[in-house]
Amino acid sequence: MSWTRTSVKRSKQNTIGRFLGAILGICLLCGCSKPQEPADIQEPQEEPVSVREDWSCFNGVKVQAPQEISLYDAQHKEAGRLYAGSYVDIEQDAGNGYVKLRDEDYYVRGSEVQEAQRWFDHRTSLLPSDEIIRAGKDHVLYDRRGNALLQIKEPHDYRVYVRAEGERWGVLFQNCVCFIDPSDVTESWSEPAARQEADRIPVLMYHFFYSEEKGETRIDGNYVEQNELRSQLQWLKDNGWTTLTMEEVLYFMQGRASVPQNSVAITIDDGDPSVHEYAFPLFVEYGMRATLFIIGGWGEPTMSWDLWEMREAGLELQSHGFLTHQGGCPGMGHGGRILCMDYNEGVQDTIMSFDYVDGGFVYCYPFGDVNEHAKQILRDAGALMAFTTEPGIIYRGMDLLELPRVRVIGGNGLATFAGSLGN
Repeated sequence: MSWTRTSVKRSKQNTIGRFLGAILGICLLCGCSKPQEPADIQEPQEEPVSVREDWSCFNGVKVQAPQEISLYDAQHKEAGRLYAGSYVDIEQDAGNGYVKLRDEDYYVRGSEVQEAQRWFDHRTSLLPSDEIIRAGKDHVLYDRRGNALLQIKEPHDYRVYVRAEGERWGVLFQNCVCFIDPSDVTESWSEPAARQEADRIPVLMYHFFYSEEKGETRIDGNYVEQNELRSQLQWLKDNGWTTLTMEEVLYFMQGRASVPQNSVAITIDDGDPSVHEYAFPLFVEYGMRATLFIIGGWGEPTMSWDLWEMREAGLELQSHGFLTHQGGCPGMGHGGRILCMDYNEGVQDTIMSFDYVDGGFVYCYPFGDVNEHAKQILRDAGALMAFTTEPGIIYRGMDLLELPRVRVIGGNGLATFAGSLGN
């Protein structure tokens, strides 16, 4: 859930066009609530851009620039540009037709933005580094995908959160990591920042959930009871654990960023409906991140409402293959077809799986099967990290396309769960 413009992808899987117009019409405050799933989903009709003059009761709402507009400073002098399609959160009505951006000393005209039909949260768990950079005049901030978000006209000093190392510098804007080209940086220096950082990360692996209160029972160790999950999340909260996104895990593994001590990543394989029914409400209740590895070819041709709702609320979607979650290579590993499938077919399948989740870059091997052929497929399809089912905790220096995880086995008890985190 990054601070980003929505990518327009998949002519036949135009998720955003179908769902945002038809489903996600919301206002977050003033008595309005998150949208409910409609009985029928229809193609949205083209409508003129709606703008609002009075934002006095809409503090904290996410807005979008329908076209390129000006940013202003506190004196309402032009301070930069907000590019078309970019999202920002507004903090307050500043009067005279201006609204202030949350956590920033910049303003936009209320008549030039529209309420965004999104509710994702701007949030990062990365720790500040010791580096400070000064960006020169007319520097541009980009999202992770390289989309230009906004331009700042005057020089600005930023604390670095993601070190450049030949890439763009990662800094915070509205509590979300954005990026600056090295060519826009005129100066850098060091100012120590106090932090206690992790040197390894346990990546938890879940699959399915159930409810004993509803008379359901555990089928095997891959099933975790809803109240068991609650006790695990409560333990993480009580003991100061931070749940990470895959983007944050990637920067940590690349040595480009630091994460807090006691950081954990939570992954859930397959995208079973029990995730939305039983696990999702708990992640929302505890304000914790998780990553769902989705099998694209097994679901609806467009992303379902359940997936959209979970993604907007902070659960990340990544790939578990498109049509690779099946056998086909007997005698090799668990027989997963990615081990011996045609190279070109494998690359296309992986690209489709990333496209299905609208910009994925992390892969979870079906059945945990991996070999050099599979890694080459992923590498050439643009995967930046991939996870197996092998047990272990990740740390820098590991092969990013063959990372282990910690399997959470239902019914093993809280002491076993706590011990599996490596404390």
